[in-house]
Amino acid sequence: MEYVIQAQINMLLADQVDLRQFVTYVGDVAGSGSAAIRVRYSDANSNPFVAIGEAAALTPASMDTQIATVTVARSGLQYNVSDLLQMTSMSGGQDLDPFAIAQALVDAGTARLNAVVCTTFDSITTSKGTSGVNLSVDDWLNALYSLEQASNPAPYTCILHNKQFSDLQASLRAENNNFLAFSEQTEFMSEAKPQGYAGRMLGVDIIRSAYVQEDVPTLNYVGAMFTRSGIGYGIGSVPALSGTTSVYRPAGSPIVVTLSRTEGSALTSIVGNLYCGASILEDSRCVKIVTAK
Repeated sequence: MEYVIQAQINMLLADQVDLRQFVTYVGDVAGSGSAAIRVRYSDANSNPFVAIGEAAALTPASMDTQIATVTVARSGLQYNVSDLLQMTSMSGGQDLDPFAIAQALVDAGTARLNAVVCTTFDSITTSKGTSGVNLSVDDWLNALYSLEQASNPAPYTCILHNKQFSDLQASLRAENNNFLAFSEQTEFMSEAKPQGYAGRMLGVDIIRSAYVQEDVPTLNYVGAMFTRSGIGYGIGSVPALSGTTSVYRPAGSPIVVTLSRTEGSALTSIVGNLYCGASILEDSRCVKIVTAK
């Protein structure tokens, strides 16, 4: 059973789609001596050459730098399966098969990673939308324009809460100008959408996620639009411990799965641990979208 769970987790992680593909991977803290990953940026590439006279001295240009820190922390989930539960399982134990357990652990890890990424949105400086007011097409376009005016290269990604996305759909359906009313993208975006990737509009990938957080007064949801390098995440891969046979660490994954047995309680425990963190890397590459719940 243990080896089947390991194989299933490896397969699920290989093709699992989550928010990590839209942000920047900054590294693994394993072997680094610290739970924090420091990323330094400079604006040296934003300064063009200047005209200068022959034999004249150049004036040193400013090369401001900023440092982003991604701190990796632990999250976890545990299932306990009693002997009685296993004995009385229905359909010959199919409700407790290793595939279902592996799926649950992987989905739980992905959900936590998504929540960690979405938690960073509230710390973005530039904000569009109005507190207590539903998201509109104007709010969404203002976020897009703000990124463009800051010279951010496309493509952009926009992550919205389910409520924000439905408000955007309602606003799109009310549009009566030629720019959006007769666009195929508008028609496609107005269709019923499942959780996750919703499509592309005006060059922006839109994702709807239940893990978008509320603001502090709990009046609004805080979504975001950003370029890929605006937000980063890091992981921690636990090294293998000698002598253990029931601990599995899928390659390239921050998820650690452990099976253990407590004979005194007749319990089998299946534990998943996740080590990850996320942070805003470059604030000028992100815009938060704050609108009503």
